[in-house]
Amino acid sequence: MKRNILVAVAAASTLVLAGPAFAGDAAAGKTKAEACAECHEAADFAGEDAAKLEQAINDMVAGKVKHKPKLDTSAADAADIAAYWASGG
Repeated sequence: MKRNILVAVAAASTLVLAGPAFAGDAAAGKTKAEACAECHEAADFAGEDAAKLEQAINDMVAGKVKHKPKLDTSAADAADIAAYWASGG
């Protein structure tokens, strides 16, 4: 029983510590967001939750949310763009 608890705690700790590693790269997002700059300014999204921005971008790519023009970006690119926007550019 103690071993199971120890394993569970170790696994949970690993996930908590690894969580930020999955966040987008704001520096990479700056380059990727250049096409978005025709209509959007990064400063407009400063302080927003990067995860919510990423979800919104992914929803647009999936066609759940309308966006003109149609977005075709990878999940990794969406994470990077969201990180860049959330940082305020």
